[in-house]
Amino acid sequence: MKNTKEMQAILTAIYCINLTGSNDKDITTLCEYAFTRCTDINFRMIGLQTIGKSKDTIMPEINELLDGETNYKKYKENYKK
Repeated sequence: MKNTKEMQAILTAIYCINLTGSNDKDITTLCEYAFTRCTDINFRMIGLQTIGKSKDTIMPEINELLDGETNYKKYKENYKK
């Protein structure tokens, strides 16, 4: 697997967006499993950061995380072309 260092940030973004949006139980469970099995991240602490936030209010934080830890912004720019 390439770019595994990006996976924690991507997984965190997906988890947070899901908790503030549709809150799909399958996505939540899968993300929690991945956090438990594949990372040292405490997903319960992440969940606490999303309490009372909507997707619109959390997206600036998510984008900052993704910009700092991944090449997602560049991917989106290239995808638009």
